[in-house]
Amino acid sequence: MKKTFIFFLMAFTFGLTACNNDDDYSPYINPNDLVRFGKVAKVADYLYYYEADNYSPDPPSQLLMDNNGKMDVFGCSAVRNGNFYGRNLDFNINEICEFIIKTNPSATRKHASIGVANTCFYDLTKESVEAGLSDELLKYIPWMTLDGINDAGLVCNVNVVNAADLKEKHGHTNSGKPQIMVMQLIRALLDNCGSVEEAKTFVKNHDVRPIPTTWDGHIMIADPNKTVIVEFTGEKGEEVKFVEQKQMIMTNFYNHLYNGDGNFPQHACGIERYVILEKNYATSNTMEGMWDLLKMVRYTLSYDTNVEPFWCSEYYDTAKIPDFDKYPQSYWMKDKVLAEEKPKKEVKAYEEYAKTGKYDPKDGLWFTTHNSTFDIQNRILCVTIRELYDKRYSFRLDE
Repeated sequence: MKKTFIFFLMAFTFGLTACNNDDDYSPYINPNDLVRFGKVAKVADYLYYYEADNYSPDPPSQLLMDNNGKMDVFGCSAVRNGNFYGRNLDFNINEICEFIIKTNPSATRKHASIGVANTCFYDLTKESVEAGLSDELLKYIPWMTLDGINDAGLVCNVNVVNAADLKEKHGHTNSGKPQIMVMQLIRALLDNCGSVEEAKTFVKNHDVRPIPTTWDGHIMIADPNKTVIVEFTGEKGEEVKFVEQKQMIMTNFYNHLYNGDGNFPQHACGIERYVILEKNYATSNTMEGMWDLLKMVRYTLSYDTNVEPFWCSEYYDTAKIPDFDKYPQSYWMKDKVLAEEKPKKEVKAYEEYAKTGKYDPKDGLWFTTHNSTFDIQNRILCVTIRELYDKRYSFRLDE
């Protein structure tokens, strides 16, 4: 039986209440009973709550750009179906904490919001969080928000995408305009935009910079009436594309290069996840259904050799198969991928992890570090962390 943990936060201009998955959204646990570490409160192991107000309306230039010389890439899946929106954030198995970020309107922010920030860019462990975070670092955490919903019902998230499928990776989208990195758009859109059209205008009025790796990011944005995927092409005159498709699904390839006929872009990653989401899309028209759909594409399934089809596209850039770039899709075959050393090593390492719960960071194993599902109409966010699907933490952003 699923356990749902419920919180009720009072005395905010825009109150945040956490709720169960029934229609009454009754309060269950008073957040004042939560253990606090300075300005953050512990919800569960690896998950903290932080009401952030004192942060810059502009993204800190040093955040993500240098990040102590480290820039990690993550996987992801995202879906919007009617009133419901969901995403998985996939990342390497680690001890890093995540934050439920609640914000209120201010002189520099139009909207209240709630979302999930992943602190992988600064390696914030439980020990470091519970020892107390500096005010300076707390100002950065809102800008690590990777998915969320605001009081207007605008929801958005960022996924990575392999820029190898572009003729040229995008650099500037609008030179001379205020600069913002792709991943920082989530916080900016939640704070400033009340609809998809406002979000599109915001993107057009900024110079969106790429993630500083061989990968880049694309973003899904939804409001109660519309959904769009925003992609950055590097093509002069068409640096930004706004993609709308019948089924709004986003994994780790460029949606504007996929026409729905099963012929995916050459270096596409997340193909198997996309196909599973596409096939079962109709089941995601409830909060529970969206949650169950995203469980079908939790990242540890990439190590399960009994899954059919095997998730070959997750290994395409590590399996050095002859002529892969010339005939990539003909080589997305289980036997060929599993003949390579890195996939074999990861599958074996995961089998040990599944038995013991122990892992070696050098093995490079991944999991779904968090899953977020959103009820757009009721401004509800439910979060599962670290593939612990017997626990779900649910919050409501009251108007």
